[in-house]
Amino acid sequence: MIAEERRNIGRGKTKAFSFRQKIIQVIWDLKKGDHMERIHQLHPKLLEGFPKIKELDELVQNFRNLFTEKRSEKLVDWLEKYEQIDYPYIQSFIRGIQQDMDAVTLSIQEPWSNGPVEGHVNRLKTIKRMMYGRAGFQVLKNRVLYEF
Repeated sequence: MIAEERRNIGRGKTKAFSFRQKIIQVIWDLKKGDHMERIHQLHPKLLEGFPKIKELDELVQNFRNLFTEKRSEKLVDWLEKYEQIDYPYIQSFIRGIQQDMDAVTLSIQEPWSNGPVEGHVNRLKTIKRMMYGRAGFQVLKNRVLYEF
């Protein structure tokens, strides 16, 4: 069956749809608006076939609201609400939060972020990987300092 479907796709008889990345993009989107309406626009029967998308969207939005509202006292409620969810990767995420509760609480409360530092580290590693085996340290240094 799968081989036949692949042949049909190769011949252009059927069109394959991949909604995973589009759904993730909608769920992680910071724009105000109805996420369910946007998912419905991707495919009218998507929410009928996968009703857990609503639950995941609610989970992500509630977690983000903890940070935007700076309400660290709601973190325990959020953890209790979602710790029995049947997604192993969400349960793993929740266990990680519970193991380092003090750091997560402070990250919600404080206005500081290490995002800019992480961005520069990512930029430096990208430059280093691009130049690996091609040039010496002096060229790498110039490239980092002068942002070629």
